[in-house]
Amino acid sequence: MSLDAVSPERIGDTGVLRWPGTWRVYVATRSEEIRADAERALTVREGAGQLVSVGEGIGTHLARAESYARSRHGLRRWLTGHAIEGAWSNVNSATVMLYGVLPTAELCGRATEVLAIGRAYLPGDDPRLVQLHARVAAGDLNEGDRPLMQSVLRAAYTAQAMESGRVRSFRNLLLGGVVMLSMIVLGLVTVGAIWPDAVPMCGNQSVIQTQGLMPAQICPTGGHRPGHGDVPLVALVGVLGAALSSAASLSTRADLSTRYSLAVAQTLLKAPAGVATAVLGLLILNSGFVPGMSGLGSQPAILVWAMVFGYGQQVVTRFVDQRADTLLTAASPLTPSDRGTRAA
Repeated sequence: MSLDAVSPERIGDTGVLRWPGTWRVYVATRSEEIRADAERALTVREGAGQLVSVGEGIGTHLARAESYARSRHGLRRWLTGHAIEGAWSNVNSATVMLYGVLPTAELCGRATEVLAIGRAYLPGDDPRLVQLHARVAAGDLNEGDRPLMQSVLRAAYTAQAMESGRVRSFRNLLLGGVVMLSMIVLGLVTVGAIWPDAVPMCGNQSVIQTQGLMPAQICPTGGHRPGHGDVPLVALVGVLGAALSSAASLSTRADLSTRYSLAVAQTLLKAPAGVATAVLGLLILNSGFVPGMSGLGSQPAILVWAMVFGYGQQVVTRFVDQRADTLLTAASPLTPSDRGTRAA
């Protein structure tokens, strides 16, 4: 039986990869694999005529998955994950149905694959997973285990979709935080650039005058009174510190395979956070609030402290990074089996 009767538009003929997105490559490749396996299984299996409806269902799901991968989607559907979830849900449904038509010998040979997928997303004490593990360990798999394998796959794919949804929601929350914080710091920098006295970045220094030691101001741009470039310069140095922090965190960031990436949103958040910590940090130091610190006495000291505070935004954003790592670990099939509540 050919599944082309249900899905006449094939990937190679429709240019499915004309829109960017690595996930489209995965969907296209996986769809072709499932189609080939289903056609072969329906050809060699006895009584395949009774499985025509299953084959048609597989073809329908693959056609829908390829349609999602071929189409261009706007910002709203990107934020909601409509295209990715639509494509992968149909691919996963086709995979579950594929296990309903595989010959018995091949079905038993793929039991360990099903077990691995189940362990990646289901709790170790899930009764379906425990039963399948016992059947695989006993080595007496047969046709009667087909529904069990399909049940494990279906449950694992559902759990995977839920974990991916959490990652997507957190990504959108991060992007919203980036926009909001960027608008706040942009307003702060704008106010400081227009009205320098409103956001004073200047420290105190002692200069020798004819009457003795008298306090005088020293500002980030080198002047002795607040200037229009003070706050923008501090913001720029704070971004530099945040960039150094981002570069350092790359060496420790987990590289996990998931449907959605949080790396870009995490990095974008550090830039406005670095500006905020640099400006607020200098305000605190120059205010005399810190015991023993009555102000910064030189321009280099002010700029160095601005960079330090910009780098120090990591103290705040590390909680965001920890949450991101937790969500990515739960959503990745590459998570080590001894972590969380998954099977050991």
